[in-house]
Amino acid sequence: MSDKFRLMFDSKAKSREEIQEELKRIMEMRDQPAPEEPVSQPERPADITQVVRESVQDKIRNIVREAVQTAQEDREKSYGEKIPPREPRPSVDYLGSAPQMLEPDELAYAPSMYEEEDESSAIRMKIEEMRRLGQVFYNGYMLRQCAEETLVKQGLFMADVTDDFSRNCFCGIERPIYGALSTDQLRTYFTWRTHARGGIYNIVDKPYVMLYCYELLNKIGVLSAYDAYNRLSGVWEGCRGFCPALDSVMPRWLKDFRAFNEISAGDFSPAEELDRSSDPADSAILEHRYSGLLDAMLERSGYNLRGSIFFKGNEKLIESALEPVLSALDRYFTEFGVSMFELLCGRLQKNFNWQPFSGALVDRDRMDGFHTLVISPTERYSVKRREPCLETFERAPYRNFIGWILKSIESVLRKRTGFRYPIQPNISAVLGDFANRDRLLRPAEAPEFQQLIPDTVNAWCDEHGIFPPKKQKKRPAYNYDEAPESAAEKPAPAPVEIDVSKLAKIREESDETTRKLIVEEADTLPPEDIAGKMQDIEADSFEEQTESFTEDYAPSAAAPAGNIGALAPGWREFAESLTAEDIALLKALLDGTAEALCRSRGVMPETEYDRINGSAMENTGDVLIENGAVIEDYLPDVQKIISLI
Repeated sequence: MSDKFRLMFDSKAKSREEIQEELKRIMEMRDQPAPEEPVSQPERPADITQVVRESVQDKIRNIVREAVQTAQEDREKSYGEKIPPREPRPSVDYLGSAPQMLEPDELAYAPSMYEEEDESSAIRMKIEEMRRLGQVFYNGYMLRQCAEETLVKQGLFMADVTDDFSRNCFCGIERPIYGALSTDQLRTYFTWRTHARGGIYNIVDKPYVMLYCYELLNKIGVLSAYDAYNRLSGVWEGCRGFCPALDSVMPRWLKDFRAFNEISAGDFSPAEELDRSSDPADSAILEHRYSGLLDAMLERSGYNLRGSIFFKGNEKLIESALEPVLSALDRYFTEFGVSMFELLCGRLQKNFNWQPFSGALVDRDRMDGFHTLVISPTERYSVKRREPCLETFERAPYRNFIGWILKSIESVLRKRTGFRYPIQPNISAVLGDFANRDRLLRPAEAPEFQQLIPDTVNAWCDEHGIFPPKKQKKRPAYNYDEAPESAAEKPAPAPVEIDVSKLAKIREESDETTRKLIVEEADTLPPEDIAGKMQDIEADSFEEQTESFTEDYAPSAAAPAGNIGALAPGWREFAESLTAEDIALLKALLDGTAEALCRSRGVMPETEYDRINGSAMENTGDVLIENGAVIEDYLPDVQKIISLI
């Protein structure tokens, strides 16, 4: 049985008659003489090359022919696997148009399955002709150097195309180009574009919106650059609801488009406001307007003025005094060639790594030409080194300088309003910030600089009638909404007066009382005990007790030099609240051994610092210790307290 099957396979399942005829033909060919073979001439290398080339081309044609035939046969048998439909999207009304309800993709097949009907239609023939205009390699990536040129060439060819395609084909390409879309995807796009040009922005996949933006950025299908700019703004307004990615890219695209085309600086889209880096305070300072800048200064200050007990209730007073101070500083630094905008706000930094139209496919050769464009005081386009340059804002690092201004104003106002807790600003931190900037350090080191703010605030206080409490009766008070209430001074204790001349009388009365007591006990005590008590009383002296009494009740006004009574109000109360352990800790802070001292006591340093800071805040209005050290401004006060105790 196996032999029969083998015979069948060897004969390729031929019949007996077919096999006999084949054997007969072979016998006849064997009996015929063999034809003489022509003597072959050695071929030249060129002929061999031509033969090889033709052989390779024939094989390629055969492979292509077989692939086309196979694809046609498969197409007749199957339509491929259908992609699961997406969920229906909600109805959205844009620009007053009728609500658009988009159903799930009914026919979302692979791109090779789209070409199924009406292949000879005009629109499909137009698309096929468009595809031959450019070749762009696309397989998840694209050759960028030719993508822009191909996009422009194909976009201009299809600029006037309109369509009314019934399908809404899905598209998930991140950066779409015409060559990467199937025919049905292109028809979906051209149909949506037809409506968008009329102001109707139907809900569609993000790649279609981005492709339309690419066309507008390349000025395809528009009358002018100004027309393209307005249409881009309209796309942002109409599509941002279902395409939120526009909020992140459209502001920069619009600014770049204005810089590369002749569009006036005043005609800007609301979309650009999403990328505004400037602060209204920056514009005011740039224009030398310094009123109403207290909040901006507080945000940029290294000194926490809001945490001061003087700030609450005196906000308007500080804000009013801030304006003349900033104006005086502006005039002062201008003489040295320094701008207050640079000190208070910052400066523009040139960005040569800036890439215009980032994320889009734009041929810059189609632009009208780059020109200088000022977007805001903190953002502008310029030409540096013969190259387009974007200058972006860098915030000023001089927070200590701004804090020193505010603290200097507060220090003067505390004195002028009779506030019980004075403070003293320290300029050392400002000089440290200016150390590497000679043009800033030179005016800051001038002798008149540190006195500029106190003189300005005092002059302003004199003008508006703000004087210390002892002079307020002679001058009218400054009229503002909520006048600050000066803290009342604690009444001094009444002095204790002692008449030493009456001590003799007091001694006689005491002796008489003692004798009476002894007489009363005479009946019970032996005579020798009574005689001994009398001798002790007569030998007793009251001078020692008198001296101790006078020292304890001496008046405070007569305190000797070196007593804490010589301290300023607030600091005197703070010194009185300190214990011996607190004094030792303050000494250790000055010596740099505070942590070791706390470890020896078995306590946390932060706990001890907080306790001392609480007392300092209560009595002086400010903390004393920061970052494990005494604040530099208060070092003289702490040293004075230690020396007096």
